[in-house]
Amino acid sequence: MARRFPSCHAGRLGSNYRPPQESTMSQTTQDTPSFIANHDEVTTAPEASPAIWLACGVLLVSLVLLVLLAGRSTLAASASTRPLAEKACAVLGCSLPLWRDANAFRMLEHDIRSLPDTPGALRVVAGFRNEAPWPQAWPQLVLTLSDNNGQPLAQRAFTPAEYLPQGHPEVIGAGQTASLQLLLREPAREAVAFQFGFIASPIQ
Repeated sequence: MARRFPSCHAGRLGSNYRPPQESTMSQTTQDTPSFIANHDEVTTAPEASPAIWLACGVLLVSLVLLVLLAGRSTLAASASTRPLAEKACAVLGCSLPLWRDANAFRMLEHDIRSLPDTPGALRVVAGFRNEAPWPQAWPQLVLTLSDNNGQPLAQRAFTPAEYLPQGHPEVIGAGQTASLQLLLREPAREAVAFQFGFIASPIQ
C-alpha cells in the first residue's frame, strides 16, 4: 500500500520558520558611529596662502626694527650690540650716539720742557691714538705734575678746543692718531714728573 505524505502548499511556510538574519557585516555597519564610518568624508582645513605668510613675515620684521629703533641708544653703548644697532639704523635711516670709551685712548709720546726764552713757561708736546673700533668725540686731556716725592703740584683737564688747532674734525676716527701742543705756566715748586690721562668729554 502506498504511503501518503503530508501535503505542502506552495508559498506557505511552517509555523517554525524564522526569517534569515542580516549579515554580520551589515549589522556592524549599522552599529558603527557616524564619525568613524564617515572618516573618509572629512575634509582637511585649507593651507595658508603664501600671501598670508609673507604678511606675517613683514609684520615680524617691522616689529623687530621698531624695538631696535627704540633701544638703539642702549644697544649702541655696548661693544657686543653696537654692530646690530648700526645695521638697524642703516635700514631705518637713524643715527647713533658716538662711542664713548676714555680707556681706548693711548698716549704714544709725550714731552714737557721749559722754554729758555720764556722763564716760568712749559711746553707740552704729546701724541695719542684712538684704539676703539669706532670714532669717538675728542677726549679731555688730564695733565698732572708732581714733585720728586710723588706729590701732585698741579692738575688740570684741557678741553679739545684748548689742545687742538682750530678747524679740527669733530671726531677722532677709529685707529686715528693726533698730536697736541700746550703752553703752561710752571708751578711754584720744581716739577720733575708728569702724568697724562683721558676722560670722556661731556655729551653735548
